Amino acid sequence: MAPRYDEAPEVREHTYPEVHQPPTAPEVASYNQSSPSSAYKPIDDSTTQGGFSTPGTGVVVPHGYGPDHQSPTYGGWTNPEPPKASKRILGCSILVFILSLTIAILSAAVIGLAAGVGVEASRANTAEARLATLNAADTSSSGTPSSTSNFSSIDRGCGTNSSGVTGTNYTTYFFNNVTYTIYCNSDTPYDPIQSFWVGNFDDCMDACASYSYFMPRDFSINSTLLNATCAGLSFIPAWTNRTFADAGGAPGNCYLKPGPQNTTGLFTPTIGSAVHAAILQINS
Repeated sequence: MAPRYDEAPEVREHTYPEVHQPPTAPEVASYNQSSPSSAYKPIDDSTTQGGFSTPGTGVVVPHGYGPDHQSPTYGGWTNPEPPKASKRILGCSILVFILSLTIAILSAAVIGLAAGVGVEASRANTAEARLATLNAADTSSSGTPSSTSNFSSIDRGCGTNSSGVTGTNYTTYFFNNVTYTIYCNSDTPYDPIQSFWVGNFDDCMDACASYSYFMPRDFSINSTLLNATCAGLSFIPAWTNRTFADAGGAPGNCYLKPGPQNTTGLFTPTIGSAVHAAILQINS
């Protein structure tokens, strides 16, 4: 009769460790890569670690990080903070704003310069037009204003009212306040002791008084000579325009004359342009 399993001899009790037979092949730990949840137990340590766990993975993700912001450098996660916007002024970048401001400043400077040039050009044109009107009121065939030209704005009215102006007086504001008597369409004798460019008849009489005031003081040795005093003068209004003066070879429009001067010495001018005279009143 065949033996049964329970008929085998029993092992004697002992305290020796049992022998473990090694496996024929090394043990290998394996896990399913497509299912992280099979290898890792989900952990929720948002309270202790200051983060949160991604559902279904068990991977703890700190606050401020997440799968929507991946980085190839730091394990697939990056800081989700949005990129800082560049500074803008009035909706423009700083560079565009600076360029626009520079262009605006340059444009304003160009416009201002053009306006200034335009104003000065307008003034020059106006002055030239007035002078042309003044000198072209009546000219002789040679192009030089005749003796009947209208220069009333600079000849005290001698050209338009000769009889009414002749015999009137003019007193200077300076230089001892001397007085001159005016004679329209007349010329004083003698060669001039000085010539000037002046703006009008009054300026010519002031120049004559200035000469008599300074000459004796500056050149006292000649104070007794005739040419130390301006006793009379001749004013040619047409030669206020230097083009006409240059055409006549004239070095001015105001000519100071030595004494003695009196009405009997006056003569009618023959230069083709109006000449007006003034004589110093000795007893003034």
